[in-house]
Amino acid sequence: MRIEEESFVEEAVAEAYAVKKFDASLADLQNDGEQTLAPLANFVEAALNSDKIASAELWIGDADLLIKLQTSIINLPLHYGKNIHKIMVGDGEVDVNVYMLMDAEKLNKTGSRIDELASSDDFVADVSGNVAKFNDWVKTQLQTIAENEQAAAEADDEEK
Repeated sequence: MRIEEESFVEEAVAEAYAVKKFDASLADLQNDGEQTLAPLANFVEAALNSDKIASAELWIGDADLLIKLQTSIINLPLHYGKNIHKIMVGDGEVDVNVYMLMDAEKLNKTGSRIDELASSDDFVADVSGNVAKFNDWVKTQLQTIAENEQAAAEADDEEK
């Protein structure tokens, strides 16, 4: 999928893109990640097939964790539409990609991470393969959170 940069920025700033929210537990995510993440991918696939910008959001309430699968023209969350406009000025028609995002306090200093999963065309061509990659990425981020929590706990113990 390709989109006019100006149209993309207008939609992002106005939050005029498709959004679907999901909920799951940390146990669901850890025990059957691909099944838990597949609805996000299916929503994004449907949006891409309809030439729409989209954000699928999975709230893991028992872990205070937000996972998103978004379409964008740059590796910034959609809610940074104004910043996207400052970076991509007058680029005309641009490619749309699919990005994986996670927000969690103990993930890193910013509490947020974004990585490209695939181009929109590659994503639609192999949704199940991309769900597997998305799941692997989520597992890596969860491991990072666990390591950061452990390090913080050890630092607290040393201070006592």
